[in-house]
Amino acid sequence: MPLSTLIVLPLFILTITLASFFKHKKWQLLTIILMTVIIVMELTSIYFSGGFIDYQFYVNLNVNDIIEGLFIFKLQALLVIVVFLGLVFILSKLANLFRNKCRLLWRLPFAVIAIVSISYHNGPISRMYEIYQVTCAPKATFKQALQTLNMNDYVEKSQLNSQKGKNIIVLSLESFEQGFLDFADITPNLRQLQQQYTFFPNMPMSAGSTWTTASMYTYMSGVPFLIGEHSTSPLKSANTTQLVTLADVLKQAGYQTHYVMAGPEFAGIGHTAEVLGMQVVSEKSYPGKYPNAPFGLYDKDILDIAKQQIQEMKNTDKPFALFISTVSTHAPNGFDDERMTSVISPKKDNMSFVAASLDYNLGQFIENLKQQGILDNTVFYIFPDHLMMGAGTETVKKLSAKERKLYLLTNASTDDLQKSPNQTIYQIDLPRLILNGAQIKTNAKFLTDYLIGENTDKKQFIEQHKSSIATLNNAAQVQK
Repeated sequence: MPLSTLIVLPLFILTITLASFFKHKKWQLLTIILMTVIIVMELTSIYFSGGFIDYQFYVNLNVNDIIEGLFIFKLQALLVIVVFLGLVFILSKLANLFRNKCRLLWRLPFAVIAIVSISYHNGPISRMYEIYQVTCAPKATFKQALQTLNMNDYVEKSQLNSQKGKNIIVLSLESFEQGFLDFADITPNLRQLQQQYTFFPNMPMSAGSTWTTASMYTYMSGVPFLIGEHSTSPLKSANTTQLVTLADVLKQAGYQTHYVMAGPEFAGIGHTAEVLGMQVVSEKSYPGKYPNAPFGLYDKDILDIAKQQIQEMKNTDKPFALFISTVSTHAPNGFDDERMTSVISPKKDNMSFVAASLDYNLGQFIENLKQQGILDNTVFYIFPDHLMMGAGTETVKKLSAKERKLYLLTNASTDDLQKSPNQTIYQIDLPRLILNGAQIKTNAKFLTDYLIGENTDKKQFIEQHKSSIATLNNAAQVQK
């Protein structure tokens, strides 16, 4: 665990103090167990995201994600159990000692001080309030929710008017944040592409877009993935959304739209893609053709399928838009593909090897597009889905040597994008940038189009309007 875990010290003090108020052992033990559960959950959240329990943590408490988490984080899961049992034992001893050695009037101030010390902005209580804000967001109709965010002239799906432009390829890279580009031995191909094409280095990650499914929802709809409901599996019962998505604009303009991913079950990404209007292509579309891999496919095979999809779609008389999500660089250590040992030299750790493998395969993929002349009428967009999780890993320590950010790499011109690379962009800007760069004319409007003005802080806007955004996302759902 990183040193930052010491900020949960007030929770230890509060646990010991509360337990010392009870004379009977069973109530004392129950208090300690409940508080230890909270402490361990906070420590787990700090390990994975670097912060206290928030909406992201809450959403990923569903059974499927927990099972997947146990599969990926075996050692961490064992450590959680050991820490939990150890804390229960230690805190029980300390609570008894505190009760016997310290009078009640002296113990009360300790409890008050502990509560006050975790009540600061972005502290544990503040983050819990954030979960309440989102999950208990007021109900409203879709139009009412739009009006609350001043999106009064929002163009609904039935009013869409779009004209085709260039073909589109979008590559969302699992946890492949900007820091990886600092290592020449790991990302030579991306570093070369960075020099050749348009590169936006100022892309901070913002609330509601900090994990895979949330990132995809945001860049497809332009709205952060904050859902006003108590379910820890948002959109599970939804069939579609009333929000205008990239898929809606593209289909209205006559595009073929496919989404290539390792496995639709991973983080609920398949169902979310379908809700957003995409046709999912995964290992299920090619049974037995590729080697078994965590989550269904290795990145090498994901990009191989992408090449096949491009060939099939470009042979028709319709423009195409292909969306791709990689997965092998998933925290904490990535999933290495032994086939890559023939082209990637040994690295210091497994994640570095996997990252270098992804960089190599990306380089081959883009080069293939060039050789076939596909880039003559196709724009590509490359960006990470979110920052690397796991605050206690060696990889994150290396990435934390400077400010951690996302980025956007594209062969679209700045004139078409209508943005300068030195400007700060956000994940909610991506649908507008994708359409602009492809020269697609449309009357569609996204949340970012309403946040205009040089002094508009879009990240701050999201923070201040989480409840209203949750209301909008919930109102937009069309149930099965």
